[in-house]
Amino acid sequence: MGRSRKDISPEEIEFLQRNEYVSKVSSKSISFTEEFKRYYYEEHAKGRTARSIFIECGIDPAILGEARFMGIKYSINCQAKKTNGFTDYSKTRFFQRASQKAETTELRIKQLEHELAYTRQEVEFLKKLRMADMEAQKQWESKHRQQ
Repeated sequence: MGRSRKDISPEEIEFLQRNEYVSKVSSKSISFTEEFKRYYYEEHAKGRTARSIFIECGIDPAILGEARFMGIKYSINCQAKKTNGFTDYSKTRFFQRASQKAETTELRIKQLEHELAYTRQEVEFLKKLRMADMEAQKQWESKHRQQ
């Protein structure tokens, strides 16, 4: 069974939020700035320990808990190997979601406007059909009354 991650207390969240290298923190997760990730990776490549780098940057590994601390180290090393590198997704994802939501809202409005126009056409067609039916019925009745 894996190590469970400890919750970050409200006091610890407040402390971490004041750190220039922390971009986002909640009781369950923490995100670091690109600057921190780059610095960590460069210093770690020089042979420094992860713990000493975190402490130097004002981030107490004990606050994070061992499992989260290990996960962060692993995550930064994986990000370093990717083409987009240390992109801070905590900022970009919000804007992507907001623009996607706006885009889907605009598409939905266009779809509903189209449906409304189509429904209006159907109503007009049904009115004309009803009028034509009534006219045909009148003609049939007048034709059959004469006989």
